[in-house]
Amino acid sequence: MLKPILPYLIAALLGALAGAGCMHLVGSARLAAERAAHARDDEQHARDMLAVSRAALEGEQRAIDAHNVAQDALAAADAAITKEKDAHEADNRNYRSALAAGTERVRVAVRNCSATGSGDATGPSGAAGVGYGAAAVADLDPAVAERVFGVAGDDQREIDKVKVLQAYVCAVRPHTPGC
Repeated sequence: MLKPILPYLIAALLGALAGAGCMHLVGSARLAAERAAHARDDEQHARDMLAVSRAALEGEQRAIDAHNVAQDALAAADAAITKEKDAHEADNRNYRSALAAGTERVRVAVRNCSATGSGDATGPSGAAGVGYGAAAVADLDPAVAERVFGVAGDDQREIDKVKVLQAYVCAVRPHTPGC
């Protein structure tokens, strides 16, 4: 009973085997093509990530360099201002000492002056001019001169604070107007 259908069965089996073999070859080729495409995509992704990493590293390096430049500028400005402040304070101390000792005097130009003594101004004010419209000079009392010089020193400290602030701003933001 199997004899008449045996050749058909063998043919069907060989056909099925041939079809399965062809399907396997086609599937293998498609799988190889898909793997090749994934490999290309992975390689492109790796190149893209490397470019992003390099850009990030370069940006970080630029930021570090800018920070170092600003820090160096701040240190230089601080050193210059400290040196200037120390020199100014030393000059100020020396001058105030000289004023107190009487070795230095503060002179001011005067147009009119009067002598003060007992508190009354009995005499007329005299012209202090030396002639031809020139003004005379008067020496300030050493205690008054020292106080006036102290006020000027206070003003200079406030000016120095503004200079320090301006130097800081210029070091941190060099493109700020006025830097």
